[in-house]
Amino acid sequence: MSKKYLMVIANYPDERQEFFEKYMSPRNKEYAKMHGYEYLEFKDNLALVRNNPTWWKFSVVKDLIDSNTIKENDIISHFDADMCMVKPEYEFKTNKSFTYVIDSGNTHCMGCYSMRINEWSKNTIDLILDEKRYKKLIDIKSKHEFFGYTDSFMEEFREQAAWYYLAGIKRHSDIPFWDLENFGWHSSKDEFTYFSLDDLYKNVEILPTKWNVTEMLGESHMLFNINKTHYKEVIIRHFASKQPWRKEWFQNTESFTFKLLHTFPINFMRKFLEPPLRKIKRKLFKS
Repeated sequence: MSKKYLMVIANYPDERQEFFEKYMSPRNKEYAKMHGYEYLEFKDNLALVRNNPTWWKFSVVKDLIDSNTIKENDIISHFDADMCMVKPEYEFKTNKSFTYVIDSGNTHCMGCYSMRINEWSKNTIDLILDEKRYKKLIDIKSKHEFFGYTDSFMEEFREQAAWYYLAGIKRHSDIPFWDLENFGWHSSKDEFTYFSLDDLYKNVEILPTKWNVTEMLGESHMLFNINKTHYKEVIIRHFASKQPWRKEWFQNTESFTFKLLHTFPINFMRKFLEPPLRKIKRKLFKS
């Protein structure tokens, strides 16, 4: 009989670890129990992979597969440690081989994903971690469509960039990937694109942005709030890019102050202020 696992890796050297222990960990355990998952929480020091902890979200899963801890047809879901499951009654589980979310910032985000262990998903993990492939991709320079600089996409976005190359996804789009053909798959097809569109449609499921909200009015820099989500629709709030972690998302999102932060008149003002502010931020980032 197949099993379901929820994996979270939290190993912060500062006050974020305490916040995780107080808020994220209990909510993750609540969610896991509610949906029949075995909860796997890694807090001890793990050996760095390519000098960055973000690779753990796939390297640890590979270790679990290789040790036969998780088996064929099991499902393993991963949440980044800086995520809040706002509505734990909703289950984040793949209906194919691999499920993830296009987030508020319009990235094919690996912050939360769900995999069914089979030949396709095991091959995907191997490709993401493949050292020969990595050494080739790390040296490739590409231009960022918004900022205009040219650098190594693999070095900047690591395991997420690895998935982009596998699916042939362009590095950035100011147009929502939801509005691009094939969700942006094969929008930048090259020699490193591994999966065909048939492969992707057969094996990959992309969930709506409300499952990974990385930009929120009054909380983040809003530079890439491309796929907007109303605060009442948020299922998973992702405190990405070093934005403040807010305990209110774990408590009462119906409080007056919380509503005031996310509704009129601030929302009304945003309609007029966001475009010029985004242009200013773009210039600052370029300079």
